[in-house]
Amino acid sequence: MTGSGPLYDQLHDVFDADYAIGPLHRFLAALPARLRQGGVPQACPLVLTTNYDDALERAFGEVGEAFDVVSYMAEGEHRGRFVHWAPDAEPVVVERPNEYRALRPGERTVILKMHGAVDRTNPEATWDSYVITEDHYIEYLARTDIANLVPVTLAAKLRRSHFLFLGYSMRDWNLRVILHRIWGEQKLKYKSWAIQLRPSELDREFWELRGVDVLDVPLDDYVGALDAALNTQLAERAET
Repeated sequence: MTGSGPLYDQLHDVFDADYAIGPLHRFLAALPARLRQGGVPQACPLVLTTNYDDALERAFGEVGEAFDVVSYMAEGEHRGRFVHWAPDAEPVVVERPNEYRALRPGERTVILKMHGAVDRTNPEATWDSYVITEDHYIEYLARTDIANLVPVTLAAKLRRSHFLFLGYSMRDWNLRVILHRIWGEQKLKYKSWAIQLRPSELDREFWELRGVDVLDVPLDDYVGALDAALNTQLAERAET
């Protein structure tokens, strides 16, 4: 009602906080080192998130794991583009996504923030970005394939990866917007899974249309089981 400036000010106040780092954050942050130690090549994941906070980034920082952040800009002069934060470097606006090759997914973890993020790096919050209003979502829908705006190395990775959706519901239309902008109407070509507690029939139908298997499991239980399974796999790998 009062413009995007006051809205952004209020959102910054909300997200400029050290939110709790949970088991999933810690699992993802520890994953690259565990895989490297287990002799797994290209061990660093590409993590997509619609969260605005920096809990995941802080989890990676706590364990000393280097990572890149790529975040969508919903407002300002760089509206509709992505910005890249490399470790210990100034942010770079991705002006020509098809030519931008500064990212090496697999060699270093990339956190792709599809809905923007809070900027806690300076008092001016220069890079604050939140896809949150109806106008933002309309622009998301109206743009050409958003995969054309993502740096080319990430776009290629998105199209040739298995996906593990953690805690998302297909009832959330913002998730469906993202899937549609990246993959169009096609099913995912690589086997993928969704972890969702008590999914409705509508959720199951939406996931099935995308070729995604749904597992009705509490997220924390799944992360714990995944952690144990990974330990077993790495131990077996070390013995062979």
